[in-house]
Amino acid sequence: MAKNTTYKGYSKLAEKIAKNTHFTCEEVDALLTLHDPTGASPRLDGNRFRDIMHGIFAMTDEVLMEAMFRVFDMDQDGVVGPEEFVLSMSVFLHGSLDERIDYCFSVYDHNSDGMVSRDEMFHHLKSTVVNLPPGEELDEVAKDLVDLVVRKLDQDHDGRVSFSDYATAVREEPLLMEVFGPVLPDTQEREHFLNTFLDQYGLRAQQL
Repeated sequence: MAKNTTYKGYSKLAEKIAKNTHFTCEEVDALLTLHDPTGASPRLDGNRFRDIMHGIFAMTDEVLMEAMFRVFDMDQDGVVGPEEFVLSMSVFLHGSLDERIDYCFSVYDHNSDGMVSRDEMFHHLKSTVVNLPPGEELDEVAKDLVDLVVRKLDQDHDGRVSFSDYATAVREEPLLMEVFGPVLPDTQEREHFLNTFLDQYGLRAQQL
């Protein structure tokens, strides 16, 4: 399928999307190619999404990647369209503090009720336990982690973490951003992607 390009060489879709992102039109074009390398499938399913997150950003947590896919899939139709992909990647790679807080909380708030319940915390934290202490049960370790996190984040002491609780805690201590598990690229993977993937298309990554 031939690209519908403007006189500057990037696609009209890229020009439209770029206005609402932290990317240039050229960078959006490169991301659209990542989203659909063959030009034959304009929607990205969960399997390809996990391949991208695992292969490029070294993410391995299936539970968190499933939750991330749900957030990338803004209209909840089971696939991530090109505009959804680029808009989400804008936050994923270049988001402001407020954008990243909103994104991370949305990933952790599995049922989208504005609260991260103890069950949701347990669901996420259980998958982050890699080295189980000798004699300890996984569920018990996860429950202890939930208790620790609730004490740190639950500002109003209602046993749940609201968006306000989370945002306040993260603004005071940014290291709490991914307290329920990694859902953003680390600095090394982010820099590698911006400097190598975009270079494949003859582009210069934005200044970090």
